Amino acid sequence: MALADSSNNDLVERMIRVEDTLAHQIELSRVAFTELHRRIEFAVDQFEKRLDQIDKRLDSLDKRFESMQQSMDKRFEAAQQQMDRRFDALTTRMDRYMIWSFSTTVATGGIVIGVLKVWL
Repeated sequence: MALADSSNNDLVERMIRVEDTLAHQIELSRVAFTELHRRIEFAVDQFEKRLDQIDKRLDSLDKRFESMQQSMDKRFEAAQQQMDRRFDALTTRMDRYMIWSFSTTVATGGIVIGVLKVWL
């Protein structure tokens, strides 16, 4: 029986050591998970700060884009007005040319008819 008692004692000692080891492993896991949680929170905070910086940068870019768009619109309107003035001037010149050309043709035709009547 002494052999059975000593093997039971060995088993009990082993079980106690295994339980202690498991308890220690559980505590290490808790510490590791706590550290991991802290690191994740830190990373999330850093990420949120970076997103805030990006938002600010995008806001400033939006403002710059809007001001550039307004400037481009003003320049386009000025160019459009200048093109309209040029087109109006060209239309006026073409109208005068057509009137002059028609008058010249009628006058030349009248002269030719007058000369032909006199000679014939």
